[in-house]
Amino acid sequence: MVQHNDKRYRELGKHFAKHPIGAAETETFMEILKFYYEPEEAHLAAHMTWDMEPEEVIAERAGMSLDDVSRHLTTMASKFFIRGIKRPDGERVFRLPLILPGLFELPFAVRQKSPDLDRLGDLWEKYYAEAFGRQLHTGFQMSRALPAITSPKERVVPYEDAVKIVENAPPAVILPCPCRQAARNCDDPLNVCIVFGQEFYGGNEPGLPVMDPSQMVSTPRMRPAPADEVVEVLKTSEKAGLVHCTMNSQEDFWVICNCCSHACHLLRGITMLDIPHAVAPSSYWAVVDEDLCNGCEVCVPRCQISAIKMGDGNVAEIDYERCLGCGICTSICVQEALRLDKRDESIFMPATNAEELIVIRGQSTGRPYPVHHHQPV
Repeated sequence: MVQHNDKRYRELGKHFAKHPIGAAETETFMEILKFYYEPEEAHLAAHMTWDMEPEEVIAERAGMSLDDVSRHLTTMASKFFIRGIKRPDGERVFRLPLILPGLFELPFAVRQKSPDLDRLGDLWEKYYAEAFGRQLHTGFQMSRALPAITSPKERVVPYEDAVKIVENAPPAVILPCPCRQAARNCDDPLNVCIVFGQEFYGGNEPGLPVMDPSQMVSTPRMRPAPADEVVEVLKTSEKAGLVHCTMNSQEDFWVICNCCSHACHLLRGITMLDIPHAVAPSSYWAVVDEDLCNGCEVCVPRCQISAIKMGDGNVAEIDYERCLGCGICTSICVQEALRLDKRDESIFMPATNAEELIVIRGQSTGRPYPVHHHQPV
């Protein structure tokens, strides 16, 4: 017999499963949802959408009193498990976070390290392996690689230039990498995740975050960073051999992740799940000058996705089915035998902004966006 409380979590799980990103309804995912939400909060979250809505609308849809809903929403927003904004006119609006980027990352950005956080990391790792990883990488790619800022290359268009993205995006915050915190299997740099604007506070719209400091679980670990410091984070990441990944759109960038093959939910689609196109490539690829290559092999382990091997004559070869065009290999080649060139075929990027990206993703998965939700009664 299903417990009443479990029914609420299953209802919420089904709601997340309808989103274009998807969320397979496993027992592990139910345990994850229990970490985030109390039973009444789960019921309320199941009646929210991924668009900002007034709390009155949410209360009516959930069949709860406005006072109770207002109290729960404030608590949930203060824990960063939903997003809330108080608009300049005083109206309070709320929405659910996406699964990724969003629900997965939030606890690791706003909570200090603890056994509970480690347990959550273990649950996400189990969930990724059993179901979520393949679902995340089915359909139109949500993320794409960016060329390394230190790689010699032709002039890139603004949406492929990480420095231009940083300079033109809203102010950034730096946070410790959630993937490395969850996996705990990697000694690559930790404080290299970049989030732009107010995405962790409710979205880039006028108003103030709904936040009651007395209900915050711990001191957030993210910190604001000026553009020049963010560029230094990009340089540090490249030196460590990490791959820059961002939203697969031409504008409206929420994040730049600096990814490794050990822990990253993005690159592990390629390395762990063997889905070559889990991450969309840049419009470049690595090219080997056979006359300059001396067979030193330092580029082979440098590639995060094993797209380089030594071929005939002990000369490096590129697997173009896997190469992301990130250019991380080029900066370590002292012979300058590796370079980034434009691909033979242009990379078509249909999404202009994040909303279009999610719509296209929904079309490719059969889970259309906006997600249908019954209207207030």
